[in-house]
Amino acid sequence: MRFCRSLFFATLIVATLCGQSSTGPLPAGNEAAGAAIVARKGNCQSCHRIFGKGSRLGPELTDIGSLRKPDQLEASLLDPNAEILPENRFYRVVTRDGTAVTGRLLNLDTYHVMMLDPKEQLRTFSKPDLREHGFADGSTMPSYRSTLSRQELADVIAYLLTLKGIIAQ
Repeated sequence: MRFCRSLFFATLIVATLCGQSSTGPLPAGNEAAGAAIVARKGNCQSCHRIFGKGSRLGPELTDIGSLRKPDQLEASLLDPNAEILPENRFYRVVTRDGTAVTGRLLNLDTYHVMMLDPKEQLRTFSKPDLREHGFADGSTMPSYRSTLSRQELADVIAYLLTLKGIIAQ
């Protein structure tokens, strides 16, 4: 009895540390509902591009369903800071006059920093004109842990899994 209770609490602690909910697996998702959430409530296309629509600021999602598994998508939606691929990290510059700009890094060389700013404008900065520059901490993507219900999360994941870079005819 004592062993079973200890095993239960150990399992609960491990599940909590791994970001898993004690309520079990997600319910079955509805792709159409997920597409609606991505377009409206999630406001995902304010940063992400899907089949040519949306912003170029965040990672392209047109083929995310062929690149990621359901548990990876869930982890990204619930804790965007857990894993940020190098090509998706934002870059921050501060000019000599104190203006800070954060955006998607496009090129970094010995003399210049080229980035896409939040308005999707191409910006080039000469390094000698900068007070500081470097990668920004964390992800700019919000966590959807408290924004989406478990069903909505399952719906979004079901939709994202359909995105394989191919438009159905």
